[in-house]
Amino acid sequence: MIPIPAPRHALEHLRRIRGMFLAVWRPQGKTGRENDPAALITMLEQFFTMLAELDERYGPEAALPDDDATRLGNTGLLTLAELSEIGQQLGLTKAKAELERLAVSIGDWIMRHHGHVRTLDPIVNGLAVMANELHEPASLEDMTDFMGKLMQATASDIAADSDKSDDRRPWRILQLNRAIVATRSYNIELMSRVFDDLIQGLPGDAKDFFREGMRQMQVVQYPARVRAVMTHYFQALAQNSLH
Repeated sequence: MIPIPAPRHALEHLRRIRGMFLAVWRPQGKTGRENDPAALITMLEQFFTMLAELDERYGPEAALPDDDATRLGNTGLLTLAELSEIGQQLGLTKAKAELERLAVSIGDWIMRHHGHVRTLDPIVNGLAVMANELHEPASLEDMTDFMGKLMQATASDIAADSDKSDDRRPWRILQLNRAIVATRSYNIELMSRVFDDLIQGLPGDAKDFFREGMRQMQVVQYPARVRAVMTHYFQALAQNSLH
């Protein structure tokens, strides 16, 4: 299991986040919702309360009417991303990380209710924060699986990845991070499935990924079976003879 906050527990996180913002933020002149962290946090408190109520009303994994999971979930993600940007400007690294964890909670809620994710960036950032804290193979396998489900739930126009000019685009980062987490799990069957997905999804990045993977095999003492899988993919791509 990976520690994804449930919507009903998000209010505890938001109380801590509010304190972090109020400790440093001072309004200058007339403020509106768009630049007032306190107002944005209040909106998020109302938002997560609504998510918990919808879970109670429809069940935790039921499709919602009128594609509400997509519409409501992505509205919340946009508000959260706005607050996260203010946090970054104020140097509130810890608050930003807390918000990104909550983005994962929203992404999980959207997926549980059969919606599609259109605001991917804060979720990908949150998953990176959480993945860096995981060490047990089972938890890393669960994280890899969650990232795969997020890829499947991502809106089709984002998943089409038609504009590859930005190396920081979240769709690219998600796939690369998923392959890294799969490697850290030491599960060679999982690694192979994810590496195949990576080659198909990011053919222009795959060679560099496996080249860097081989370098990491020398830096970190990975088990021989993990090194063998990485070596296979590196050599096969170098020779254009995969499978």
